[in-house]
Amino acid sequence: MIAFLGLGRMGDPMARRLVAAGHEVTVWNRTHKDFPGAHVAGTPAEAVAGADLIITMLADPGAVESVLTAALPALPAGSLVVEMSTIGPAAIERLRQLLPDEVAFVDAPVLGSVDPATTGNLIVMAGGAEQDLARCRDVLSVFGTVREVGPRGAGAAMKVAVMSAILSAQVLLAENLAYATSLNVDRNAFLSILGTTPVAAVLERLRPTIENGPPETRFSVRLAAKDLTLATEGSGSSQTMVAAARDRLAEAADSGYGDKDLTAIALALLET
Repeated sequence: MIAFLGLGRMGDPMARRLVAAGHEVTVWNRTHKDFPGAHVAGTPAEAVAGADLIITMLADPGAVESVLTAALPALPAGSLVVEMSTIGPAAIERLRQLLPDEVAFVDAPVLGSVDPATTGNLIVMAGGAEQDLARCRDVLSVFGTVREVGPRGAGAAMKVAVMSAILSAQVLLAENLAYATSLNVDRNAFLSILGTTPVAAVLERLRPTIENGPPETRFSVRLAAKDLTLATEGSGSSQTMVAAARDRLAEAADSGYGDKDLTAIALALLET
């Protein structure tokens, strides 16, 4: 049996894919949700009781630690916890210390948003011991392409490294658009010219929001700021440009854009 903890924007479609694939699934969410095809548990402990595999898909390190702490009394010996949230490698080590030795642990955050989660086209970046990865490989493949990237913590490290590049590039381009606007250049011509350059793929993420307003939120500004905070943790971080992007996202979140789609950063910076 699989216990799936967290039915947010990403967790809900992921858990539904497990049910559709024929797995026996128990789900838990902080706010109760009806979930056809799965048993709905009232507490994390109830959800994990009797589970062979426990998957967490939650908002941040604090949420994951809180939920797994609540589940601890009922975690079966010999079960495997697969942490799929974006929480960074330091939190992965704290979780390993929290869990009993007889409970195995894999970190497997995903790359992609709601649509790939629904269609099973996520990139799963898994870190852990070979025997533990072998136990969850087939289940993880329900979500998309599984990339086994190294020992425990490697998946979490890979995720924040990749997000550092992706998110910072979008913030930089949004800031550049605001700069171009301040120069009174023709926006359509500017976007057209940029579309012929190596930044075209990033531009295509932002262009619909620039032209038509923000879409339904797939990945929020607030969560993007959280990811870059993880990527710049520690006084020795050399990611100065990432830190600047983090601050831009945090400012946008504080000014009312926190729950809007990440691409709304372009609108937020145009208003500053």
